[in-house]
Amino acid sequence: MAKTSLSVKGTGKNPASIYLRFWESKSIDLEVRTGLYIVPKFWDRKAKRIRNVIDVPNRDDLNNTLILLQAKVISEYNTAFSTGVIIDKYWLLDVIAKYFNRPTGEVKLKNEPHRIYLADYAKWWIKEIAPTYKVKANKYMTPTAIGQYERAINNLNTFEKGKKIKFTEITDKILDSFSQHLTSVEGFTYETTKRILSRIKFFCERAEADNIAINKKYKERVFVQEAEVQYKHPYLSPAEISAIFKANLSHDKELDHARDNLIIGVWTGLRISDFLTRLSIENINGDFIRIKTKKTGHDVTIPLHPMVRSVLEKHNGLPPKMPEQHFNRRIKIVGQLAEIDNEIIGGVVKVDEKTKIKRKVVGLYKKHELITSHICRRSFATNHFGKVSNKIIMDVCGWKKEDMLMNYIQATNMESAIALQKHWENNLI
Repeated sequence: MAKTSLSVKGTGKNPASIYLRFWESKSIDLEVRTGLYIVPKFWDRKAKRIRNVIDVPNRDDLNNTLILLQAKVISEYNTAFSTGVIIDKYWLLDVIAKYFNRPTGEVKLKNEPHRIYLADYAKWWIKEIAPTYKVKANKYMTPTAIGQYERAINNLNTFEKGKKIKFTEITDKILDSFSQHLTSVEGFTYETTKRILSRIKFFCERAEADNIAINKKYKERVFVQEAEVQYKHPYLSPAEISAIFKANLSHDKELDHARDNLIIGVWTGLRISDFLTRLSIENINGDFIRIKTKKTGHDVTIPLHPMVRSVLEKHNGLPPKMPEQHFNRRIKIVGQLAEIDNEIIGGVVKVDEKTKIKRKVVGLYKKHELITSHICRRSFATNHFGKVSNKIIMDVCGWKKEDMLMNYIQATNMESAIALQKHWENNLI
């Protein structure tokens, strides 16, 4: 018969360890520290409990804890024995550690921070594991992807405000509060908030795979608050692109170079990390651009649009490159000079003067104020949607799934209705 017993050794005035003994017939006899302490004179050696003395104000709670611990050991023994687990000192220590919710991997009450705290684990994982983490056969996590996960960690740090979240504390309620922080305080969009949450949950999954004790409630669904005002992200129509292409910018070379890079972006569908950084004259062969994209590593082939060909002839090659920040600032001015002034609902990131926190403010803006590098790929997809097959757009942009294409389509309901009206006029009697 399996039994347990408690004891305290010594008779001194200093607190001493409370030991737990577990034995089963003559085959198993183990004794380890529970991690709890009591002054020996307050221990009832006959009852094997803490005496009913006022010197130990929490005696009832401690005695109940010890009773439940003994029951837990017997329960865990039955499970371990029936599943072939070796019953030894280390097994007993592990049962006690789990009962007291101690962090896994703890040695002599010491533990590495990354085995206790979510953010510390995430930083450790990025440094130690990410460079060799396989996302598919013969392909590892890219520096770009690593950077995205690092930014998600920074968002988590901002939310924590110095009070680090333990793995055992992670619940759907905490993640819900984090979601509200991202949308209400940091001003992220619905889509961006969902991506950040998925990256934080990714670290939770990795920690669980590393046998770190974690609250399973992190798996619960977290609802992200949608913007109070729904709006489409802006794209440039063919007419607006033509106005930008024809704008006289001879007075300012930097604006002229930004405009020409913008034209390449809207008529190639490439990401800014490709057309403004990596695209070189060696990628242009006859009437086509051939390039391996940075983010996904896809080989894409893109025909030269007449406007792009004109830009290449103008510069006898590609226009000069520039930092993305400078590009984004200048193309807004280019749009203003091209009179892209119609007012639409959109979001502009602004810095709160008091808190210095960046937030996206949704409102009515002139369209040129909303022009950023993201408008290039969005415009390419939207302007070609419905005019060529989805497969052609996906092949040129390097998308494997159609829902990725649909995320970029930004035509409004009215634009779709007008297109349908023109189709009826041209094709129906």
